[in-house]
Amino acid sequence: MRLALLALSIGTPALAAQPLTTERSATLAQLFSAADARSLGRTLPADRVMRYRVREPADGPRGVLVYVSPTDSGELPADWVAVIDRERLLYVAAEDFGNSHLTAERMLAALAADRLARQMGVNDSRRYIAGMSGGGRVASQVITHFPQLFSGAICIAGADYFMPRDEAQRAVVASRRLVLLTGSRDFNQREMQLVSRRYQQAGVNRLLLMDLPNFAHQLPDARQLTQAVAFLDAH
Repeated sequence: MRLALLALSIGTPALAAQPLTTERSATLAQLFSAADARSLGRTLPADRVMRYRVREPADGPRGVLVYVSPTDSGELPADWVAVIDRERLLYVAAEDFGNSHLTAERMLAALAADRLARQMGVNDSRRYIAGMSGGGRVASQVITHFPQLFSGAICIAGADYFMPRDEAQRAVVASRRLVLLTGSRDFNQREMQLVSRRYQQAGVNRLLLMDLPNFAHQLPDARQLTQAVAFLDAH
C-alpha cells in the first residue's frame, strides 16, 4: 500500500502555478500615430514589436500602473498582486527593457505601455508609473518629461532630478504626486534624500519620501506599496 502511494505521488506532477500576468504585444506603429511613429523611429523602429506583461483586475481596472523593471522581465512581483487587484489598477510592464538598455528606449517602452493601456480602454485619471533602481530613474524621467500623461510616480531605490525649463511644464510637474522610496540599507539612500530635497526646493510639494528603517535596495512589500498608492490617490 505504501509503495502504491509513493508511486502515485511520484507520478503525479505538481499543479502548475497560475500565471500572474498575460502577454500582449504590439508594434510602435500600432500604438502611436504615423507621424509620432516616424519621429520615434530615431529611438526604436516603428515595426519593433513591444511585448508587455499585463494584469487586469477581475472587477475591471480603474487606473493603470506602468512598471519599469531593472531586469528584462516585466513580471508582476508576487507581493504586489493583492494590492494591484484591490486598487483595481491595470498593471503593464515591458519585457526586455532592463537596465542594460538605453534610457531613451526604456522611456519609450513606458510611453508605449501607456498607449497600450489606453487602447485597452483604461482612460482613468489614475495613471501611475513606477520603477525600481534603474527603473526608478526611468520613472522619474518619464513623469518629469511627460507630466501630462501620468498623475503620479513611485520611484523605488532610484530616482533622477529633472525639471523642465518651460514654466508651464514646470507647473504641471509641480502638480504631480511623487513617492520616493528608500531606506537605511539602500546604497542609494543619500542620493534619494538629495533628489527629494531638490524636487521640494523646485516646488514639487506633493512629494512623499518613504525613508524606511532596514529597507534595502529592494521592492516594497504589499503594506509599503499600499501606502505609496494611497499617497498618489490623495489628489
